[in-house]
Amino acid sequence: MSKRWGGGTAVLDEPDNDDDDDDVATRWQCPKCRYGNLGRERCVQCGAKVPADIRALGGLSIDNERPPAVRSSVAGRRAGRTVAAIIGLNLALQAVLVGIVVANHMELASAVRLSLVTGLFFYGATALWVLARSATLGLRPVVGRDGVLVGAAEGFIVGGGLALLMAALLRLALGHPVLDPTAAVLAGDGALGPLVLGFLLIAVAAPVVEELVFRGFLAEALRGRGRRVAVLVSAAAFSLAHLRLAQFRYYLFVGVVLGLMYWRRGLVGSVCAHAAFNGMLLVVALAATHGPPIQTSVAGGTVKLPAAWVTVANVPGDDLAAVGPAGTRVELAHVDGPSVLPPADVLVQRVRARGMTLPSNIVVDYTTVMVVDLPAGPAISMKATVAGHDGRLVMVPKGNRLWLASVIGGGGRGDDDFNAVLWSWRLP
Repeated sequence: MSKRWGGGTAVLDEPDNDDDDDDVATRWQCPKCRYGNLGRERCVQCGAKVPADIRALGGLSIDNERPPAVRSSVAGRRAGRTVAAIIGLNLALQAVLVGIVVANHMELASAVRLSLVTGLFFYGATALWVLARSATLGLRPVVGRDGVLVGAAEGFIVGGGLALLMAALLRLALGHPVLDPTAAVLAGDGALGPLVLGFLLIAVAAPVVEELVFRGFLAEALRGRGRRVAVLVSAAAFSLAHLRLAQFRYYLFVGVVLGLMYWRRGLVGSVCAHAAFNGMLLVVALAATHGPPIQTSVAGGTVKLPAAWVTVANVPGDDLAAVGPAGTRVELAHVDGPSVLPPADVLVQRVRARGMTLPSNIVVDYTTVMVVDLPAGPAISMKATVAGHDGRLVMVPKGNRLWLASVIGGGGRGDDDFNAVLWSWRLP
């Protein structure tokens, strides 16, 4: 015979012989973690005591032990060591990637593409490892709670809303968009392939694997120690795993929100919140990098910078220095001479004959020196390596003043942005 009561949902299973009270056992669902228990006074999953109304039914073994506390202690330590090993391997992998990027003088956009590909493989290996460890430790993450669709909808609203709120507050506080570095590079690169790959990694793979590791594995292993410990410890590990110590509090806050979402709705809620948060960061980056250019004054003239570019203050010798989201750097400067400079078609011959002294960190490809017509006037353009990075140098002679414009890095999109800057440059 089975009977069900409201609230905690207890089921009293009785054998065919109603006179044998020793065989009666009460099944009840823990109000904290929703784990189903049979004949115990404490929840096997989280250690919570049986509700008083269910205790009154009888059919519970007199067992004051807390097997979940013992299991949680062991599982928590082992899960912590596993997550620490994952963070250490990630750190080693990033060190190897940095070495590859530096050794090959890779531009930022190319480095991000390499990171995306290796990241997909790393996430796949991490997910398999954590699933195997969960089975070994007997951990079962809460997948969904109180309705999968409701949890997913709540997660999307919380994650997307949080990303929009933080982007708006930073925009108001600093006066310019503050974009996630990876999302900014993908949005500013302009190539569809890396953007799709980045979306799959940022908004799909990362939320699923990171929530499995830090909430479904680590927080779940610490469940017996209470919500506060589980959420805070998993959030701290989540923050450390991003390897950006300067932004530790930012990732800690996000980790706490995702941990609370897991506690409330399970993995469905936290994964959807994480996916919406990351996806919205990419949407914000796309909107910011494809907005209208921003006009700014420079040394008595004006220039228009592409959207989402940020000026660098107090650069010695420069009238203006600005950096784009894909890592492109543009610098504008001028040099005054003792006499009037020759026109560009004459000055170009002097440059080709290497009769001009250039800064020591600029190596010119003299086969590319040519005269180009710009709105600012006739100019000399050449490809150059600036501080070890590919770039271009443009010089505009005007009276006794030589105006200089240079670009460093950024690849094809960087060249397009630099051309847009040159065509908007108006000299006094």
